[in-house]
Amino acid sequence: MRKRNLTKAAILLLTLVFLAGCGNKAKSEWQKSKSESPDTQEVAEPDAADEPDEETAAGEEEIPPEQMELIKYNYYVGLNNQLIEILDSIDYYYQVVEDAEEFSLVPDTGLTYGYRVYGNNTDTLEDCLLLADMEPSYGEMDTLVKDMAEPLGALMQTFLDISGSNDYADNQYQKAKEYHAVIRANADAVVELGYPFMDAIEEMGNAKTAEEEARMKEEGKLIIYNASRAISIGKEVLDVVYDQGVSDENLTELDLTQIRTLHDELVEVVAAFDAATADNDQLVKESLSNSRPFDGLYDGLIDALEWMMKQAESGVLPDMSGSGAPLGSLAHFSEVLGQCIDRYNSVFVE
Repeated sequence: MRKRNLTKAAILLLTLVFLAGCGNKAKSEWQKSKSESPDTQEVAEPDAADEPDEETAAGEEEIPPEQMELIKYNYYVGLNNQLIEILDSIDYYYQVVEDAEEFSLVPDTGLTYGYRVYGNNTDTLEDCLLLADMEPSYGEMDTLVKDMAEPLGALMQTFLDISGSNDYADNQYQKAKEYHAVIRANADAVVELGYPFMDAIEEMGNAKTAEEEARMKEEGKLIIYNASRAISIGKEVLDVVYDQGVSDENLTELDLTQIRTLHDELVEVVAAFDAATADNDQLVKESLSNSRPFDGLYDGLIDALEWMMKQAESGVLPDMSGSGAPLGSLAHFSEVLGQCIDRYNSVFVE
């Protein structure tokens, strides 16, 4: 079983969530049209002489292509975030169960079988499988969705069963052995296909974010622009950390050269955000009633980054033995960034 540091997955989850909400209306319209349509899995072949009538043709154009692009992107983002949870569950599963063909528990972990393992229903996966054959084409991503659908679906259901199982130990762990066989048969494929899918989604998300921020700045929407840019800088910090192969387990090895530059840019962006929210005319222009929509969260993001930098320079690793994310840890910076993203959603998206 190939294991990989899941810092990248955490980055992706934080990066993409704040973009996902903008397509909720489009997704609802697609779901409605899907539910009102005949079964898409079994469609009779039309006679060669049949021509679509005007009403049918009009129905096919009900959702404009640019809206379908947004629908597909948002569903793929949703699948990306569920995939991250499954990859986390694979990692947690093997903290308790031996990474071997035969089922056996890792000795002396102090952890219970099913520790932090959570599954998903397959609704989003099934929707993405339909969308993979629809325009616009996403090329490699469409292929990856199709290829990983079966193993990913198997893991989603199996981890769901494990998380809800109270009798896994009966009959000498018979159920646990059956779950283990499914995980062994599918986990490698999900890992091998899942990371390229997430990389492709990240690339697309970065491009969309850059386009949106350029449009916001051009239109003079300085509050939402700087709010978005601060999150983008936070994501860039995590990208730098990941690219160096650093986590909280080796935080003292972090080279801060690029991060210092990003820190300085973040300070400037947050100052610009504060100036824009202090301008009543700007608040009116962007239809905001609250001059403190982030309640100091961006100041907290700067603080979290500075604590992390000091921790890395101190030569002492953060104490991760507790249940929370301690000050100075990469986990704490990620947590605060996540709070900024949640607030961005509530202020600008939902």
